[in-house]
Amino acid sequence: MALSMTGCGEGTASDGSSTCRVELRCVNNRFLKFSLRAREGFSALESRLEAAVRERVKRGTVQMTLDLTGPAAPAARQFDESQLEAYLGQLEHFCTRHDLPVPRSIDALLALPGILADGLPTGDAAAAAWPLVSRALDLALDRLDAMRRSEGDAMARDMRVTLGEIRSIAARIRDRVPAALEEHRTRLLERVGRVLEQRGVALAEADLAREIALLADRSDIAEELVRLESHVAQFDRLLDEDTPGRQLDFLTQELAREANTVASKSADVAIAHAIVELKTQVERLKELVQNVE
Repeated sequence: MALSMTGCGEGTASDGSSTCRVELRCVNNRFLKFSLRAREGFSALESRLEAAVRERVKRGTVQMTLDLTGPAAPAARQFDESQLEAYLGQLEHFCTRHDLPVPRSIDALLALPGILADGLPTGDAAAAAWPLVSRALDLALDRLDAMRRSEGDAMARDMRVTLGEIRSIAARIRDRVPAALEEHRTRLLERVGRVLEQRGVALAEADLAREIALLADRSDIAEELVRLESHVAQFDRLLDEDTPGRQLDFLTQELAREANTVASKSADVAIAHAIVELKTQVERLKELVQNVE
Protein backbone atom coordinates (compact mmCIF):
# COMPACT_ATOMS: atom_id res chain seq x y z
CA MET A 1 0.00 0.00 0.00
CA ALA A 2 1.02 3.64 -0.42
CA LEU A 3 3.30 5.03 2.27
CA SER A 4 2.81 8.33 4.02
CA MET A 5 5.72 10.78 4.02
CA THR A 6 5.17 11.71 7.68
CA GLY A 7 6.14 9.67 10.68
CA CYS A 8 8.72 9.08 13.37
CA GLY A 9 10.67 6.13 14.67
CA GLU A 10 13.18 5.46 17.42
CA GLY A 11 15.73 2.70 17.80
CA THR A 12 18.15 1.83 20.61
CA ALA A 13 20.98 -0.70 20.44
CA SER A 14 23.59 -1.67 23.02
CA ASP A 15 26.69 -3.85 23.05
CA GLY A 16 26.93 -3.96 26.83
CA SER A 17 29.34 -1.06 27.29
CA SER A 18 28.05 1.46 24.73
CA THR A 19 24.52 2.45 23.78
CA CYS A 20 23.29 4.15 20.63
CA ARG A 21 19.92 5.86 20.26
CA VAL A 22 18.61 6.97 16.85
CA GLU A 23 15.48 9.04 16.35
CA LEU A 24 14.00 9.69 12.90
CA ARG A 25 11.37 12.28 12.01
CA CYS A 26 10.01 12.56 8.48
CA VAL A 27 7.75 15.20 6.91
CA ASN A 28 6.60 15.65 3.33
CA ASN A 29 8.83 17.04 0.61
CA ARG A 30 8.91 16.73 -3.18
CA PHE A 31 12.38 15.19 -2.92
CA LEU A 32 14.46 13.39 -0.29
CA LYS A 33 16.30 15.70 2.08
CA PHE A 34 18.43 14.28 4.92
CA SER A 35 19.87 16.07 7.94
CA LEU A 36 21.83 14.72 10.90
CA ARG A 37 22.10 16.01 14.44
CA ALA A 38 24.89 14.32 16.37
CA ARG A 39 27.97 15.09 18.42
CA GLU A 40 30.74 16.79 16.53
CA GLY A 41 33.10 14.27 15.05
CA PHE A 42 30.54 11.75 13.91
CA SER A 43 29.97 13.55 10.60
CA ALA A 44 32.23 10.84 9.15
CA LEU A 45 29.21 8.53 9.38
CA GLU A 46 26.77 10.90 7.72
CA SER A 47 27.15 9.54 4.19
CA ARG A 48 26.62 5.96 5.39
CA LEU A 49 23.63 7.00 7.46
CA GLU A 50 22.06 8.85 4.54
CA ALA A 51 22.64 5.90 2.20
CA ALA A 52 20.88 3.58 4.66
CA VAL A 53 17.93 5.96 4.90
CA ARG A 54 17.68 6.35 1.12
CA GLU A 55 17.25 2.60 0.75
CA ARG A 56 14.03 2.79 2.78
CA VAL A 57 12.74 6.34 2.21
CA LYS A 58 12.28 7.74 -1.31
CA ARG A 59 10.73 11.16 -0.64
CA GLY A 60 10.43 13.50 2.32
CA THR A 61 12.56 15.51 4.73
CA VAL A 62 14.23 13.14 7.17
CA GLN A 63 15.75 14.53 10.36
CA MET A 64 17.97 12.13 12.31
CA THR A 65 19.17 12.55 15.88
CA LEU A 66 22.07 10.30 16.91
CA ASP A 67 23.22 9.90 20.51
CA LEU A 68 26.06 7.58 21.52
CA THR A 69 27.18 6.87 25.08
CA GLY A 70 29.88 4.67 26.53
CA PRO A 71 33.41 3.94 25.31
CA ALA A 72 32.35 4.44 21.69
CA ALA A 73 31.18 7.98 22.44
CA PRO A 74 33.41 11.07 22.19
CA ALA A 75 35.97 11.48 24.94
CA ALA A 76 34.85 13.06 28.21
CA ARG A 77 34.79 16.84 28.43
CA GLN A 78 38.18 18.35 29.16
CA PHE A 79 39.75 21.70 30.02
CA ASP A 80 41.05 24.00 27.36
CA GLU A 81 44.02 25.11 29.49
CA SER A 82 45.13 27.90 27.19
CA GLN A 83 41.66 29.44 27.24
CA LEU A 84 41.46 29.12 31.03
CA GLU A 85 44.88 30.78 31.44
CA ALA A 86 43.76 33.64 29.19
CA TYR A 87 40.66 34.21 31.31
CA LEU A 88 42.70 34.09 34.55
CA GLY A 89 45.25 36.57 33.18
CA GLN A 90 42.51 39.02 32.24
CA LEU A 91 40.85 38.60 35.63
CA GLU A 92 44.08 39.22 37.57
CA HIS A 93 44.83 42.29 35.45
CA PHE A 94 41.36 43.71 36.09
CA CYS A 95 41.57 43.07 39.86
CA THR A 96 45.03 44.72 40.08
CA ARG A 97 43.90 47.84 38.20
CA HIS A 98 40.85 48.27 40.41
CA ASP A 99 42.51 47.27 43.71
CA LEU A 100 40.29 44.22 44.13
CA PRO A 101 41.20 40.86 45.69
CA VAL A 102 41.92 38.18 43.16
CA PRO A 103 39.39 35.29 43.53
CA ARG A 104 40.94 32.12 44.93
CA SER A 105 38.43 29.82 43.14
CA ILE A 106 37.93 29.18 39.43
CA ASP A 107 34.43 27.74 39.82
CA ALA A 108 32.80 30.76 38.19
CA LEU A 109 35.20 30.57 35.24
CA LEU A 110 34.12 27.05 34.32
CA ALA A 111 30.83 28.39 32.93
CA LEU A 112 32.58 30.70 30.46
CA PRO A 113 32.59 29.74 26.76
CA GLY A 114 35.44 27.59 25.56
CA ILE A 115 36.64 26.31 28.96
CA LEU A 116 35.18 22.82 28.61
CA ALA A 117 35.01 21.02 25.25
CA ASP A 118 34.00 17.59 24.00
CA GLY A 119 36.82 15.40 22.84
CA LEU A 120 36.61 14.56 19.17
CA PRO A 121 36.53 10.95 18.09
CA THR A 122 38.89 9.87 15.37
CA GLY A 123 37.67 8.52 12.07
CA ASP A 124 38.62 5.05 13.21
CA ALA A 125 36.48 5.46 16.34
CA ALA A 126 33.47 6.53 14.27
CA ALA A 127 33.95 3.57 11.91
CA ALA A 128 34.26 1.19 14.86
CA ALA A 129 30.92 2.47 16.18
CA TRP A 130 29.13 1.85 12.87
CA PRO A 131 27.83 -1.70 13.63
CA LEU A 132 26.16 -0.43 16.80
CA VAL A 133 24.82 2.68 15.07
CA SER A 134 23.56 0.60 12.15
CA ARG A 135 21.56 -1.68 14.45
CA ALA A 136 19.89 1.28 16.13
CA LEU A 137 19.19 2.87 12.75
CA ASP A 138 17.56 -0.30 11.39
CA LEU A 139 15.22 -0.42 14.39
CA ALA A 140 14.33 3.26 13.94
CA LEU A 141 13.67 2.74 10.23
CA ASP A 142 11.45 -0.28 10.95
CA ARG A 143 9.33 1.76 13.35
CA LEU A 144 9.27 4.72 10.99
CA ASP A 145 8.07 2.44 8.17
CA ALA A 146 5.39 0.92 10.40
CA MET A 147 4.01 4.35 11.24
CA ARG A 148 4.20 5.58 7.64
CA ARG A 149 2.49 2.42 6.38
CA SER A 150 -0.29 2.70 8.94
CA GLU A 151 -0.96 6.31 7.97
CA GLY A 152 -0.64 5.42 4.28
CA ASP A 153 -3.26 2.69 4.65
CA ALA A 154 -5.66 5.15 6.28
CA MET A 155 -5.09 7.69 3.50
CA ALA A 156 -5.54 5.01 0.81
CA ARG A 157 -8.91 4.03 2.29
CA ASP A 158 -9.98 7.67 2.36
CA MET A 159 -8.82 8.21 -1.23
CA ARG A 160 -10.70 5.14 -2.44
CA VAL A 161 -13.88 6.52 -0.90
CA THR A 162 -13.23 9.76 -2.77
CA LEU A 163 -12.62 7.84 -6.01
CA GLY A 164 -16.00 6.19 -5.54
CA GLU A 165 -17.60 9.63 -5.23
CA ILE A 166 -15.89 10.75 -8.44
CA ARG A 167 -17.17 7.66 -10.30
CA SER A 168 -20.67 8.34 -9.04
CA ILE A 169 -20.57 11.98 -10.14
CA ALA A 170 -19.21 11.02 -13.59
CA ALA A 171 -22.06 8.52 -14.00
CA ARG A 172 -24.61 11.21 -13.08
CA ILE A 173 -23.12 13.55 -15.67
CA ARG A 174 -23.23 10.87 -18.38
CA ASP A 175 -26.84 10.03 -17.56
CA ARG A 176 -27.77 13.71 -17.65
CA VAL A 177 -26.38 14.43 -21.13
CA PRO A 178 -29.35 13.06 -23.21
CA ALA A 179 -31.89 14.92 -21.08
CA ALA A 180 -29.83 18.12 -21.29
CA LEU A 181 -29.81 17.91 -25.09
CA GLU A 182 -33.55 17.28 -25.22
CA GLU A 183 -34.24 20.21 -22.93
CA HIS A 184 -32.07 22.43 -25.10
CA ARG A 185 -33.97 21.20 -28.19
CA THR A 186 -37.26 22.10 -26.56
CA ARG A 187 -36.09 25.57 -25.54
CA LEU A 188 -34.59 26.21 -28.96
CA LEU A 189 -37.80 25.16 -30.68
CA GLU A 190 -39.90 27.43 -28.48
CA ARG A 191 -37.65 30.47 -28.90
CA VAL A 192 -37.18 30.13 -32.66
CA GLY A 193 -40.87 29.32 -33.09
CA ARG A 194 -41.91 32.54 -31.39
CA VAL A 195 -39.59 34.63 -33.54
CA LEU A 196 -40.64 32.98 -36.78
CA GLU A 197 -44.30 33.13 -35.85
CA GLN A 198 -44.04 36.91 -35.56
CA ARG A 199 -42.65 37.02 -39.09
CA GLY A 200 -44.98 34.43 -40.51
CA VAL A 201 -42.21 31.97 -41.40
CA ALA A 202 -42.31 28.22 -40.72
CA LEU A 203 -39.39 26.35 -39.14
CA ALA A 204 -38.11 23.43 -41.15
CA GLU A 205 -37.52 20.29 -39.13
CA ALA A 206 -34.24 19.69 -40.96
CA ASP A 207 -32.93 23.09 -39.85
CA LEU A 208 -33.81 22.32 -36.24
CA ALA A 209 -32.18 18.89 -36.45
CA ARG A 210 -29.02 20.42 -37.90
CA GLU A 211 -28.82 22.96 -35.06
CA ILE A 212 -29.30 20.25 -32.44
CA ALA A 213 -26.60 18.15 -34.11
CA LEU A 214 -24.17 21.08 -34.00
CA LEU A 215 -24.93 21.64 -30.33
CA ALA A 216 -24.45 17.96 -29.53
CA ASP A 217 -21.08 18.00 -31.28
CA ARG A 218 -19.86 21.13 -29.48
CA SER A 219 -20.99 19.83 -26.08
CA ASP A 220 -19.89 16.20 -26.53
CA ILE A 221 -18.13 15.21 -23.29
CA ALA A 222 -18.01 11.46 -23.83
CA GLU A 223 -14.26 11.47 -24.48
CA GLU A 224 -13.54 13.52 -21.35
CA LEU A 225 -15.64 11.19 -19.19
CA VAL A 226 -13.83 8.14 -20.60
CA ARG A 227 -10.44 9.67 -19.78
CA LEU A 228 -11.66 10.70 -16.34
CA GLU A 229 -12.76 7.16 -15.53
CA SER A 230 -9.48 5.81 -16.90
CA HIS A 231 -7.54 8.16 -14.58
CA VAL A 232 -9.66 7.04 -11.63
CA ALA A 233 -9.00 3.37 -12.38
CA GLN A 234 -5.26 3.97 -12.72
CA PHE A 235 -5.25 6.00 -9.50
CA ASP A 236 -6.95 3.11 -7.69
CA ARG A 237 -4.35 0.61 -8.95
CA LEU A 238 -1.42 2.82 -7.96
CA LEU A 239 -2.63 2.93 -4.35
CA ASP A 240 -1.45 -0.69 -4.06
CA GLU A 241 2.15 0.36 -4.76
CA ASP A 242 4.66 1.60 -2.18
CA THR A 243 5.84 4.85 -3.75
CA PRO A 244 3.26 6.16 -6.24
CA GLY A 245 3.25 9.77 -4.99
CA ARG A 246 4.59 11.46 -8.13
CA GLN A 247 2.25 9.50 -10.42
CA LEU A 248 -0.74 10.20 -8.20
CA ASP A 249 0.11 13.89 -8.21
CA PHE A 250 0.13 13.85 -12.02
CA LEU A 251 -3.21 12.03 -12.13
CA THR A 252 -4.88 14.58 -9.85
CA GLN A 253 -3.78 17.29 -12.29
CA GLU A 254 -5.29 15.32 -15.18
CA LEU A 255 -8.54 14.77 -13.26
CA ALA A 256 -8.80 18.50 -12.67
CA ARG A 257 -8.09 19.15 -16.37
CA GLU A 258 -10.91 16.83 -17.49
CA ALA A 259 -13.32 18.42 -15.01
CA ASN A 260 -12.52 21.88 -16.38
CA THR A 261 -13.01 20.72 -19.96
CA VAL A 262 -16.42 19.19 -19.17
CA ALA A 263 -17.42 22.42 -17.43
CA SER A 264 -16.42 24.53 -20.45
CA LYS A 265 -18.34 22.33 -22.91
CA SER A 266 -21.61 22.01 -21.05
CA ALA A 267 -24.16 24.77 -20.50
CA ASP A 268 -26.52 22.60 -18.46
CA VAL A 269 -27.16 23.76 -14.89
CA ALA A 270 -27.40 20.27 -13.43
CA ILE A 271 -24.10 19.25 -15.04
CA ALA A 272 -22.49 22.49 -13.81
CA HIS A 273 -23.54 21.64 -10.23
CA ALA A 274 -22.13 18.14 -10.63
CA ILE A 275 -18.83 19.58 -11.88
CA VAL A 276 -18.56 21.69 -8.72
CA GLU A 277 -18.92 18.49 -6.67
CA LEU A 278 -16.39 16.76 -8.92
CA LYS A 279 -13.80 19.51 -8.47
CA THR A 280 -14.30 19.41 -4.71
CA GLN A 281 -13.52 15.68 -4.65
CA VAL A 282 -10.47 16.15 -6.90
CA GLU A 283 -9.14 18.86 -4.56
CA ARG A 284 -9.60 16.46 -1.66
CA LEU A 285 -7.52 13.88 -3.50
CA LYS A 286 -4.88 16.48 -4.27
CA GLU A 287 -4.48 17.39 -0.59
CA LEU A 288 -4.07 13.74 0.42
CA VAL A 289 -1.63 12.99 -2.40
CA GLN A 290 0.74 15.72 -1.17
CA ASN A 291 1.60 13.42 1.74
CA VAL A 292 2.08 10.19 -0.24
CA GLU A 293 5.64 9.00 -0.84
